[in-house]
Amino acid sequence: SGINAEYEQIMASSREKIISARYVAPVFTPRDEDRNVNYGIIPKYVNFLIHNKVQGLLVGGSAGQGILQSNKERVKVAKSFIQAAAGRIAVIVHAGGINYEDTTALCKELSTLEGVDGIMLSSPMFYPYFTCNGLLEYLVGAAEACGDKPVLYYHFPFLTRLTYNVVDLMRDMKQRTRNFIGLKYTANDESVYKDLVTLDLKIFLGFPNMTLVGAQTQGEAVSLITGPTNFINGLMVKIVEQVLSGHGDIAKAAQDDLNTFMGAVIIDQELMSSLSQVMNHIGIPMGAPVLPLSALSEAQKQKLNENLDKHTETGTLRSLLDNMVN
Repeated sequence: SGINAEYEQIMASSREKIISARYVAPVFTPRDEDRNVNYGIIPKYVNFLIHNKVQGLLVGGSAGQGILQSNKERVKVAKSFIQAAAGRIAVIVHAGGINYEDTTALCKELSTLEGVDGIMLSSPMFYPYFTCNGLLEYLVGAAEACGDKPVLYYHFPFLTRLTYNVVDLMRDMKQRTRNFIGLKYTANDESVYKDLVTLDLKIFLGFPNMTLVGAQTQGEAVSLITGPTNFINGLMVKIVEQVLSGHGDIAKAAQDDLNTFMGAVIIDQELMSSLSQVMNHIGIPMGAPVLPLSALSEAQKQKLNENLDKHTETGTLRSLLDNMVN
């Protein structure tokens, strides 16, 4: 029918934008010092990312603190990033939450927005999952609420306390839905990652230390949605390009630099606050995060600043960062 043909056309276009996006930034939600969203900085932020070879945005993920926002604010923030992107790069919006009704309502609203290329779902946090029967039904229902938008799953077991086999869950999602196309894999288990590759899904790696392994495993298909894509994307591009060019030693050295950099800028295990402070350093202010999160203290900011002056074989971490963003 005409309706089905239109659905397939929309789905194909959005799917292609996501499939072709290899370097996607999980954007922060910029705020002022009173914790109000700073919508005015978003166009500058998006232009900066595009200038640094970023090919897509993930709005409202863990970096964007989506699950700590109301649905109303999540939609408003998504619209602002969509407007700033202006069709130039893919836009994926995370709709995962706790309550099923709230999640499906958000999915339905996002499904009506032009400029949303995909919707990402996640497991509700707090309760551990030892089997995935109920979770599968939750995700299938939410995927149906996404209408003609391609759907991805956000696998982050450290945050969601998942203990089941994600490969089985992804296989079931692929069989049970018409719009499920892949996942963000934020974990370090290389064997699970390689099993996921066999499912013919789009896979975004969520941990930067997996960049080299990803390039070695998937070649040109390797894709990333990871925090440092926001400010040091060029280093990850270098790792992948050197693997593809057969220069494994150079790629390994670049991965070592990336690992060193991340170890230096994450202060006292305050991941998101530390990465936000790096954004402040490069001139895109992030302000104070939404409660209950907190910004780095002045002492922690000083420690991060001092760490940027540490040396690698190719210079200081500060020079590495500055070279990547200029």
